[in-house]
Amino acid sequence: MYLIDTNVISEARKRTKANRGVRQFFRRVIKECTPVFLSVITIGELRRGIELLRYRGDSRQAGRLEEWLEELLSEYRDFILDIDTDIAQL
Repeated sequence: MYLIDTNVISEARKRTKANRGVRQFFRRVIKECTPVFLSVITIGELRRGIELLRYRGDSRQAGRLEEWLEELLSEYRDFILDIDTDIAQL
């Protein structure tokens, strides 16, 4: 099982242009059928980035990222981890 950080999932969005190590990592976990999870914190960080773009007036890029985030939420819907007080303490 892997918990994917915001930077890693953002890099993976670049697909063939993504960092070679990130591409290799995702190929390996797909091949091994290893579960990959996202945190609600990562979702919040992605949302914040979209809203910052929108605030700065880049609605075109914000819209693209909004679509990507919706796809991500759909794809990972069963693999998004909530954070509670106990988890936050760890």
